[in-house]
Amino acid sequence: MMNRGLLAALGDPGLVARVNGAARVHGLKRIEFDRDFHLFAGPGLHRERVGDGAVILGECFPPLSGSCDAGSGWGSWLSFRLIASGSLGVARAALTGLPLYWASCDAGLVFFSHLELALAAGIAPCLDIDFLRHQLAYQNLRTERTGIVDVRELLPGMSLVASNKDVKISCDWSPWRFAALAHSRGSAALEIEHTIDACVAAWAASRPEILLELSGGLDSSIVAAALSASGARFGAINVATSSPDGDERRYARAVAACLGIGVAEVLHAPGIDDLDQPPAFPSPRPSSFGALLGVDTALGSAASAGASLFSGIGGDNVFALNRSVAPVLDALQLRGPGQTALLSLVDLARLANVSVWHALRLCMRQWRRGTPATWPRGEDYVPPGALASEPFSHPWDAGAHQAPYGKRLQVQAIRRILDFLDRPARWYDRDVVAPLLSQPVVELCLSIPSWDWIAGGHDRAAARAAFANRLPSEVAWRRGKGRLETMCAQIFIGQRATIRELLLEGRLAREGLVDRERAEAYLARDRIDGDYDYFRLLELADIERWIASLP
Repeated sequence: MMNRGLLAALGDPGLVARVNGAARVHGLKRIEFDRDFHLFAGPGLHRERVGDGAVILGECFPPLSGSCDAGSGWGSWLSFRLIASGSLGVARAALTGLPLYWASCDAGLVFFSHLELALAAGIAPCLDIDFLRHQLAYQNLRTERTGIVDVRELLPGMSLVASNKDVKISCDWSPWRFAALAHSRGSAALEIEHTIDACVAAWAASRPEILLELSGGLDSSIVAAALSASGARFGAINVATSSPDGDERRYARAVAACLGIGVAEVLHAPGIDDLDQPPAFPSPRPSSFGALLGVDTALGSAASAGASLFSGIGGDNVFALNRSVAPVLDALQLRGPGQTALLSLVDLARLANVSVWHALRLCMRQWRRGTPATWPRGEDYVPPGALASEPFSHPWDAGAHQAPYGKRLQVQAIRRILDFLDRPARWYDRDVVAPLLSQPVVELCLSIPSWDWIAGGHDRAAARAAFANRLPSEVAWRRGKGRLETMCAQIFIGQRATIRELLLEGRLAREGLVDRERAEAYLARDRIDGDYDYFRLLELADIERWIASLP
């Protein structure tokens, strides 16, 4: 039984029969729509018919009062409708939309939410080496391309029109419209508070059992405060590592005590993060993080099968967390060399704990270098010239060069976090809600200038101010963050033999995509203090594990 699965076919009778069989095996039920389009969904997906005959799967909330975009509903949904021409129209919600992939074959088109459904319907996966070259060069740059030849993703905020095997893609939502509205106002914190409260209340209203992953950081604590205000019944869980940098229990306890909720605590158990095993489920791209298997297991085993999982994921990204000089450069570009630029310079110095003069030198250095809008490219542990030299195209590329530097970094961060939403193994086929990535929240935060996010020398300043009166001060205004470096380093050291075999004898090495000599030298070191190269090698190992999961 796949609770939140989706499978559909548009094509000849043979393809339809295979899709029907796969749907039946996985417990998906047919949704009456059109005789030529066979649509199946699991029992965990809400479904609704609207006036024009369209079918909406998932949740589509009405626009909030005062929302930046009142043109359509927001939430996590997919819509299917017949167009006057007889073609099929499919649209996906912006940002938090349900996943949807599609594949074109000789027999027609197959749409699916999970790769195992497509495999059951007879889609034979063929590894896309060009995708791997891109993935290794442009980390977390998610486009419609996947790691399987001829399989594409309908990205959030996109729509398609399909007629037989002809598919045309359109972009319905872009962040740049809202970034262009950025302006300072004294009401920003109040707007953030009201918008997050409204979005969390909307998500929680239809969910009788909620479990919040409460890390103890600012973002999940904000979600906890909003859930509490909504009147929802919910529990919380915190996973701590044995090392101090990953133990946030005291902050989670403080939030729980402040809000009057219970929080379960689970200690990460070392030794169950087995990198020798492929991911439990196949996916169109490298997905699960082997080093986080213990965290996934701890959180997944604590949540009942029917619980909806809420997370603070995306807060850092939406709230413009970065330690760059972008706020000062934005203020200079948009306001000129006046009070706003000077105050942002002082705030930057406080944030970075440096003198104003040092902060000014950093700004001048960046100004001379320029402020490119390109995605960072890396070649670490890969032979020179082996990787893609240009990124795959993305619909949000258009308009990026016109936005201020800080807004480009904020949008880039939002794009980066969207690549993580379907990765944790504990979230597979679960009802997962990321309220801070709700469309109204993102649109509002894009409209707040970058310098307002570092006001007073605090990162995420506007969000902190919004919930400062509803959270313990040691959480609302804390400067540090929980980290997993020590845990990941321990896993790397403990499983170097497995990693060595994966990297030196795997498919990437055979394709010439691993610098074997450099990787072998790093793996032979007794200590890894002083750098974080082990994260890159863990990334390569995860790609090898993903390749091994494909039939």
